[in-house]
Amino acid sequence: MRVISVALALAIVTGSAFAQSMRDTGSGGKGRHAAQNAEQQKIDEEKKKAAEDAYKAALKSIPDSKVKNDPWRGVR
Repeated sequence: MRVISVALALAIVTGSAFAQSMRDTGSGGKGRHAAQNAEQQKIDEEKKKAAEDAYKAALKSIPDSKVKNDPWRGVR
């Protein structure tokens, strides 16, 4: 009885892992593992660079804090 229950549990775990791996290998459409051509890769790199430049510009526009907040100031 113990062997049957272990075999059943192993089959259930293996089946769910197999189903998850099959989800990524769709029907040949554009998925996350689909090959990209050189032009698409160049466009993606330009988008990433533009986003990174915008992020850096936003960080530079944040003013430096002059006053340090110390919530325990009155306790000490």
